[in-house]
Amino acid sequence: MEPKITKMAAVKLAGFALKTSTKDGKNFIEIPKFWQACMTDGRYEKLHGESFLKNHNDYGVCFFDNPETDELEYVFGVAVKDNHDIPDRYHVRIIPEALFAVFSSPSADDAGFPSAIQETWKFIYSEWLPHSEYEFDKNSFDYEFYDERSMNPAGKTCDIYIPVVKK
Repeated sequence: MEPKITKMAAVKLAGFALKTSTKDGKNFIEIPKFWQACMTDGRYEKLHGESFLKNHNDYGVCFFDNPETDELEYVFGVAVKDNHDIPDRYHVRIIPEALFAVFSSPSADDAGFPSAIQETWKFIYSEWLPHSEYEFDKNSFDYEFYDERSMNPAGKTCDIYIPVVKK
């Protein structure tokens, strides 16, 4: 699984936040539950009905504000148009401009989609990153990007963006 290396402009997001931790894989349990809650309790539909949306693609971003700890803020959100007011009910964060290694998760059905994504994350951090010519760029954040391919009932996939710099 080889990534595409691409420079991406900064993205302003609006959405919902979850405080979690990577300790003991807590994030692998809590983030899928958070997604499920957002998708079923009306938040997803309300967010996608807002006028500030740039498009209907979704982002799932791990914001490690303090790299010294295993705590993170996970944001499920959408890109917003420039110069639009965002209601206070939404959490706003920015993914800074950076060079990214972009991986696509394997195609999976609804039931297998979360584990396909998690296995891709594990591959990136345990196999690819340690053996590549890149290292993680601590000035940005990694994220999942969901477009129309993520809604395909015959086989869902998403892209995982890892900010990188040459070693």
